[in-house]
Amino acid sequence: MFAKILGSSLILLSSSFLGFYYSKGFQRRIDDLRVLKKALILLRGEVNYALSPMPEALENVSERFDHEIAHFFKSIADELNLNQGKTLTQVWKKHAVEVLEKTYLNGLDIKNLIMFSENIGYLDKEMQNNNIHLLLEQLDEEIKTAIENDAKYNKLYRSLGVLAGIFIIVVML
Repeated sequence: MFAKILGSSLILLSSSFLGFYYSKGFQRRIDDLRVLKKALILLRGEVNYALSPMPEALENVSERFDHEIAHFFKSIADELNLNQGKTLTQVWKKHAVEVLEKTYLNGLDIKNLIMFSENIGYLDKEMQNNNIHLLLEQLDEEIKTAIENDAKYNKLYRSLGVLAGIFIIVVML
């Protein structure tokens, strides 16, 4: 009897944990999108006011916060500083796939960042500002959608985790 109660408790706890774990993914994506937006605003400031070359601007932005996205900017700056003849777009694409896979950004977010890289780094200041502004608008829409999805699915995942645990316990008894 004690073994059944202990087993049932473990099943309920583990399924509830899974439900809460998956529900947290929505909030983590919102956090990652907000950090990315903040980084792009800082990058725009570096382009506009500091007039820094792109590797220096990316490095300056990466030093202002500690997040996987800062590591993304830092890795691009480091590779550009090695001066191996690669374009910013090539380096950006490579690191977007490698580094941003560790974040909660989805495929569309990474695709938007890759498309952004094709128009940055070689244009004049105003065109770079326009590209950053366009990406910031896209991020605002993604954040809005992510918040709606969080409100819609967060509670659902948590409830499913608990209910799945109860269902498994009932089936096993």
